[in-house]
Amino acid sequence: MGFEGICMLVVLCLNLPAVQCGGVVLYTTTSVCGLKGASVELPCKYHYSGIGHYWRGEWYEERSGRVIKYYPPDYDCSLKIDKLTDDHSGVYQFRFYTTLHRSWIISKLGITVSVTDLKVKEVDAGDVNQTKVTCSTSCSVGLQYVWYKNGQTLQDKTTASIRVPEVASYSCAVKGYEALRSPAKCIPDKQCWGVTYSYENSCVLLGSAVDIPSTYLHPKYDSINNTFWFNKQKSNNPLEDLNLADEYKNHVAYLGDKKSSCTLRLKDIRVSYSGEYVFRFTTKEGESYSGLPGVNISVTALQMLTPPEAVTEGERVTLSCDTTCALSKDPTFIWYNNGQPVTSKHTTRDNKLHLNPVSEDAGSYSCSVKGHESLSSNDVSLNVRYRPTHVSVSISPSDGIKEGTSVTLTCSSDANPPVHNYTWYMKSGAESLVRGTGESISFNVTSDTSGLYYCEAQNEVGSQNSTDAAVPPKEVAAMILTAIITTLIILAVLLMLGILHLSKKKVEMTADTRTTNANTQSDAGLVYSTVTARAMTSDPAQRVTTHDQDDVQYANVQINRSKRQEVPLYSTVQMPQTSAQDDDVANTSVQFHRGSAATRAEDDRVICHCPQTMTGLETADQKDPQAISVHTENVVLVYSWC
Repeated sequence: MGFEGICMLVVLCLNLPAVQCGGVVLYTTTSVCGLKGASVELPCKYHYSGIGHYWRGEWYEERSGRVIKYYPPDYDCSLKIDKLTDDHSGVYQFRFYTTLHRSWIISKLGITVSVTDLKVKEVDAGDVNQTKVTCSTSCSVGLQYVWYKNGQTLQDKTTASIRVPEVASYSCAVKGYEALRSPAKCIPDKQCWGVTYSYENSCVLLGSAVDIPSTYLHPKYDSINNTFWFNKQKSNNPLEDLNLADEYKNHVAYLGDKKSSCTLRLKDIRVSYSGEYVFRFTTKEGESYSGLPGVNISVTALQMLTPPEAVTEGERVTLSCDTTCALSKDPTFIWYNNGQPVTSKHTTRDNKLHLNPVSEDAGSYSCSVKGHESLSSNDVSLNVRYRPTHVSVSISPSDGIKEGTSVTLTCSSDANPPVHNYTWYMKSGAESLVRGTGESISFNVTSDTSGLYYCEAQNEVGSQNSTDAAVPPKEVAAMILTAIITTLIILAVLLMLGILHLSKKKVEMTADTRTTNANTQSDAGLVYSTVTARAMTSDPAQRVTTHDQDDVQYANVQINRSKRQEVPLYSTVQMPQTSAQDDDVANTSVQFHRGSAATRAEDDRVICHCPQTMTGLETADQKDPQAISVHTENVVLVYSWC
């Protein structure tokens, strides 16, 4: 079937009833009859298409709605019901669904369960010398029967009805279920002896308690004088009353009206209490009767079977809680690991605990039975081998680490068997370099040994690596990095200051050199153009020069460098007088021409506006080698190169 066919089948299965999609539940019978107190099995098979997986199944009873969760093996959904009671009567059906079917897969018909008990009934035999008795049931439970007369088996009587020739107490049972015999019936009525036990042979737990109910018959003309129980295996003539035996002191009690019923209760049962328990009574006429055969009690302790010496993680292990006899009443086993219940964490079936797969399951195991949790078994140890886990690295000392400090790295882990080899690695880019072996390594912290370390722990099962550990620790490394960065910043600042200082020295030396050249070379003379300063007054006719004028005049200075001029030429500077009352600032245009022998292709023109006022006579080289002084009678204008 191709992929397209599978997809089509999936769609059909999601939209059609399960029976049309290959899912079906089959029963080999539609009715089952069981004896009260016995067990019955409901035979069942299920099938479904090969697509999808079995997901969940359950039995339910239609009348009561009771659900029995069930996890059957492959395709077998048969259900066993133990200890039948009247409440188990009803119609049972099994249903399941898969990962593909989204609704229950169920059969239209179920299995009807009927529960019956046995009764001895007297019927007319048509003969005054004989009586006919029948083992009566409400449904058919078997083809062969067992008959008892006064508690003793009647040989060759295997049919449902028999003829009895004499007065006695009669009871019956279905072959194979002899422990579930009917109550005794006196034939003819009021003239017989008998004891009937409503308890089958049982296996009970050491330390538990058990009740054995019984009823008895005697002729109506006689009355009871004494009743008691005895253990057939422990009593000789005379028979010993359990109530008087030292071994059973405080461990036995008689319940009932002691007229027609007497129930034996055994408490805190010991292993030595195993045996056949029989009820006996005597009458005032001196007659006695023992209800033989009695009820057999077997006492067992819970015994954990020893698991394999060692198992490896991932394997499957089954633990068994064993008994010397089959416990009655369909017990539910409870499992413990180191005293803590673990039943819900694992799969259990009958008296088995399945660990699949084994993981973190090592420990001391024990078991108990529900209702008797205090009566636990012995402890057995499960040794699980597993590779190292929880691998970690510790650093010593943990603080105060700096360059030159000696450190010790220790690798720890949890492993079984113990780790036999430790390997240390240091990360270097994408690679890891081996740095040593052993549980611990020691070294001095340097720039070469600082970095990320991890260890590999290895035992016979496998290996595991730890997480990375920084050496020195991250906090110390951060402090060291901060110190390094701070140092580098300081060095960079000092370097910049040094460079600036050297640059300043170089500029000063260059300026000195230019001044010397300007004073010595004749081809580098200055050409002075006319500098005219006009003072603006309210009267244009006034052109009076005064020595008291202190107003600052702004000059427009233009400097030209020309390669054709060889000698400095001086121009006239004129400072017209202005009115003392006029505070306006006049603009004076000063043009300088500087020629040199240097091969400059173009003239550089610089226009400077310099609000400088000086008194006295100063030359340019007295203030700045790059300055030019322009003299007037009372004002000297000093201009620096712009």
